[in-house]
Amino acid sequence: MNRTLILLLSVLLLGGIAWWATTSSKPATAEERAEERRFGIAEFDEVHRILIADRDGHNTTLTRGGITGWLANGVPANENMMANLQDVITNLDIKSLPTEGAKKHMIDDIASHGILVQVFDKNDQKIRGYYLGGGTYDETGTNAIVEGKENPYVVHLPHFTGNVRMRVTHWDDEWRDKVYFRVDPEKVEYLSIEYPTQRNQSFTLTRIGTDFRLSPFYETGQQTRTIPYGRAEGVLARYEKYYVNRFENKDLETIAKAKEILPFATIRVKQEGQEEQIMKVYARYAGRTFQHDLKSGEVLEGGGLEAYTAFINNDEDWVLLNIETIQPLMVGYSAF
Repeated sequence: MNRTLILLLSVLLLGGIAWWATTSSKPATAEERAEERRFGIAEFDEVHRILIADRDGHNTTLTRGGITGWLANGVPANENMMANLQDVITNLDIKSLPTEGAKKHMIDDIASHGILVQVFDKNDQKIRGYYLGGGTYDETGTNAIVEGKENPYVVHLPHFTGNVRMRVTHWDDEWRDKVYFRVDPEKVEYLSIEYPTQRNQSFTLTRIGTDFRLSPFYETGQQTRTIPYGRAEGVLARYEKYYVNRFENKDLETIAKAKEILPFATIRVKQEGQEEQIMKVYARYAGRTFQHDLKSGEVLEGGGLEAYTAFINNDEDWVLLNIETIQPLMVGYSAF
């Protein structure tokens, strides 16, 4: 009797241990893991602020507003880059679950090189936060982990092959809108271009009713005459959407040199209801030299023309311009 009771108790105890072991080690359900496996946000309209930061002290805050719809650290953000970021914010998804052996390496990678992405709603409440690490060996996925969670995953964009990290790791001026002139010809009050070394090509084009008045910028003896709107529009339309190539605000040496010489051309555009926009254009020659006479601004003989550079935004920004895109804007008096 006692032997039978002992055997029965032993069976029950072993059964209880087996039940506890199987239930306690059972993987969490998809519902239980939903939060740590959720990266994309279906409704991008809910997003009003995005913070991106790395472990080297770089950070960018993107907020709704401005002429492009988003501001990057307070200035208009690049529309194309924002479109790529929106794609990440809305469509980032899990590509695969890592093996237990791979998790430690992934966590170490994210801890060392992770980029933090945090997304907030209009009330500045955090919707989602996660870290993006390095890419997989075949560059088809990216290591990632939800902020505050323990399990890393390999994520991707279903329609994109590559490391999605590249779509968020931009800093400082890289996020900025590259469109400088956004001109509506019907709202232009005046356009002037001053060429210090070609005074007879300098001019001011001023709206007079439905037409424009063309005047020499300097007292050169050239005529002031009326220009039909259609002819003026052909020039003004070139300014409808003008992109700079890139910002070069860290090129302090070249900026200092440019401030010592006269610009090749100074463009001024004033539209109704807006402040005057000024672009001071400098010709850059091979070897990143300007090759101007420091007093007269006259171009000296030397290497071939390499590019144009310019001060914009009240001389606060120094930008690189493409030869092919800026030259059509720099017309002269004789063009009319």
